[in-house]
Amino acid sequence: MVARRFYKLFRFVLLRVSLRGARHLRGQGPLILVSNHAGSYGPLSLVTALPLELYPWVVDETTDARRAARRIQAEFLEAELHLRPPLSTWLARVLARISAAIMRDISAVPVHQKSRAIRSTVEASVDLLARGKNILVFPEDGTRRPNDVLCHFATGFLHVARRYYERTREAVLFLPVAVNRRFRGIRVGQPVRFDATVPFTIEKARLKRELEHRVTELYRSMEDEARAVRWPAQGAAARRA
Repeated sequence: MVARRFYKLFRFVLLRVSLRGARHLRGQGPLILVSNHAGSYGPLSLVTALPLELYPWVVDETTDARRAARRIQAEFLEAELHLRPPLSTWLARVLARISAAIMRDISAVPVHQKSRAIRSTVEASVDLLARGKNILVFPEDGTRRPNDVLCHFATGFLHVARRYYERTREAVLFLPVAVNRRFRGIRVGQPVRFDATVPFTIEKARLKRELEHRVTELYRSMEDEARAVRWPAQGAAARRA
């Protein structure tokens, strides 16, 4: 695909990402990768750095150039790049057309938030998994407790596991992934298997809790490694303690 080749070029030119835990990506069957977002850096770095063909969940309006422009202007050009109108308005329209074309080219899965159409998101994801493809989701819901480094996870994506099991009688694997923009790192953790033998409400709570914990720990591990490199004597003392 043209877009995926563009992503690889983008990675080579602009993104130098440290990837660890890639062994967890191999020989697992179809996966649902669960990652923190880290702004635009997260999706770009994961799609370009991971040695998998990924089908990311994206907010449905990003697949429509007219609706995408407002989001790109507010969340990327103004929030991240600190541009202001009229430049941000004009540039958002240009980028929205490119973004919508890329989303179509990589077969991104539109997520219809707060709508019954979310069922189509789930079914499209199950179709991809049944074909051996890998889904990438960013479930942070924007709410954060004190001292948390990441936001809480929404649970809508977990319904994909139940529907996949109903259709195939196979338990899908969730793969926790953390992206740290500050240290340009990606860490992949051990997979978490969906358990269809317990009531879904209980399993949903377990998966949410465990995936939040694992992604957070992976994220923190990159910060710990950076501190150890910067202050090796302190890191050694902490390990002895």
